[in-house]
Amino acid sequence: MKKGRASNTAKVIAASTILLDSDSKTASLVAPGSADLCKAFLSGSVFDRWLAKSSAWPPTRMLWRSLEGLTHPGIMKHYWHRKRWIESRVQTAMACGFERLVVLGAGFDTLGFRLSAGNPKAEIVELDHPATQGAKLRALEDNSISIPSNLKFFGLDLGRQSFPAEIFDDSKSTLFVIEGVLMYLLPATIDRLFEVLRELPSKRLRVLFSFMTKWPDGRTEFRPHSWLVNWWLGWRNEPFAWGLEPEIMDDFLSVRGFAMKELCSTRELAEEYGLGPFNLDGENLVASELR
Repeated sequence: MKKGRASNTAKVIAASTILLDSDSKTASLVAPGSADLCKAFLSGSVFDRWLAKSSAWPPTRMLWRSLEGLTHPGIMKHYWHRKRWIESRVQTAMACGFERLVVLGAGFDTLGFRLSAGNPKAEIVELDHPATQGAKLRALEDNSISIPSNLKFFGLDLGRQSFPAEIFDDSKSTLFVIEGVLMYLLPATIDRLFEVLRELPSKRLRVLFSFMTKWPDGRTEFRPHSWLVNWWLGWRNEPFAWGLEPEIMDDFLSVRGFAMKELCSTRELAEEYGLGPFNLDGENLVASELR
């Protein structure tokens, strides 16, 4: 991420949300209200507004789909199946009595905002880099969108700062969502993150997260490989920095005090949501809980 600028990946996923919602063939994938929020988040600059409009206008939407086909076919649908998988587990946890939801590295995601309105008794917190979070908050203000009273925002640079102490000064059962974040962090930062999570005073702690596969050749990326995507991520200073072989995730969590409850690959996710044969692979979803 360029210093002082909102995450480009956050913008791409917001644009993907708008694109899918604008097409009657894929609109059902998108959670109600998400596209409108994403349009607001992509309203802070001329480029962002163009990105939002071009994602919804059929002629340019077709061009974006062509670009997807040349890089990672199906990745836009994957993003939203990933979000549906996570949201279903969040809803289950909240129904089972979890009192606090923390979305770490929220970007322009809409989960916290949408769930805060429907769960007024739950405490919902978004933690993200100050540049991205600042852009999100300005967009909400500029578009006269009221923030629910139970939704709190805290700026956090994971590479340099610890969690704000005032959030975690009690024993509330807490659910963390860390979606599309770990692949951008250095291994030492990830180790510190899980150490901090383990030391929280929560009476119950559950963590939902995604991570990228580290392939036998040592690369961390989606497969089939796309040199264009890898070049773009490097150019925007958002390269993948960490991945892990899925078969050792259970051990990775165990030595850090967590138990793995679920592991779902990109292709298993596609099968779960009825996409049929799906060539894209490389991202995995995990549900874990502190022992």
